[in-house]
Amino acid sequence: MKVSEPTTAYNTAYLQGLKNRLIASIDAMNDEQKLQECLDLLHKGTAPCQYTEEELDEIVRTAEKDGFATQKEVDEMFAKWRS
Repeated sequence: MKVSEPTTAYNTAYLQGLKNRLIASIDAMNDEQKLQECLDLLHKGTAPCQYTEEELDEIVRTAEKDGFATQKEVDEMFAKWRS
């Protein structure tokens, strides 16, 4: 006998609401470039990760405080990006 995972949809009301909001936003949009960016984003494996300078600084401070990174390690990481 073959056993498989049930195909139950989890939290379908929330998911459908999200889809409806996406559709409404797309329907209201007239900018071809923006629409293309949305399409490209939906077909990527992961969403881009963007932080403001202040958000990134806070993440670095928290990591340093928690012992995940030293100032030297952070400086070395950013030095790689600058070169």
